Amino acid sequence: MKQNFTEKGSALVYILIAIALMAALTTTFMKSDSQQSRSQNSFKLATEITSQINFIRTAIDECTLLYPAGADDLVGVAAIHSPYPVNPNASYFDGTSLDGLTTRLVKDIACPGNPGNTKEHVKIFGSTKNLPPPPSVLDEWVYYNANTTIGSTVFNGVYISIASSNTDPYIAEAFNKVDSQFSDCEVDVVDSTADDCSDTACLRYWIYRVAPACP
Repeated sequence: MKQNFTEKGSALVYILIAIALMAALTTTFMKSDSQQSRSQNSFKLATEITSQINFIRTAIDECTLLYPAGADDLVGVAAIHSPYPVNPNASYFDGTSLDGLTTRLVKDIACPGNPGNTKEHVKIFGSTKNLPPPPSVLDEWVYYNANTTIGSTVFNGVYISIASSNTDPYIAEAFNKVDSQFSDCEVDVVDSTADDCSDTACLRYWIYRVAPACP
């Protein structure tokens, strides 16, 4: 009887060891799957963001190439970089069909000089050129053309930015992947609320950069 009891005890130990090993392997595989999924998500998001940056940049470049003089009443205005589009919510558009916009969304930017020296600039997106929606985890693209001080930082130039209040770490990883695909100082990855591009995570792409100077 004693021998039989010992054998049963030994068998129980082996069973417990096997269960522990299976649990450890399961945890390892779950972590591996989670990391793989996170990597895939960040890669997919980075690809979407890069594609949209190039699409928006090309559309704005097309405007400035077709209408290099911009609008006459914008030439020499220190706070606006001509011939780039004016901020959609600027008081410049008061009394026009573009009056009333309260945000600086990229989807609302219009091309100075088209159709001539009038404030009724034609929108870049909407009629023949459709701006794709931003990735579902991100806010809409924002446009900036100005020379202003926010906090203690001077922002002078033209850029587009996209942000997210989602705290999923793969978003920040995607932003860093995008940053690595462009030249130095083309992209800023922001993780604070200290400037105009503020949220949990934010990416800024400079089209024309004056300040802050390239570090």
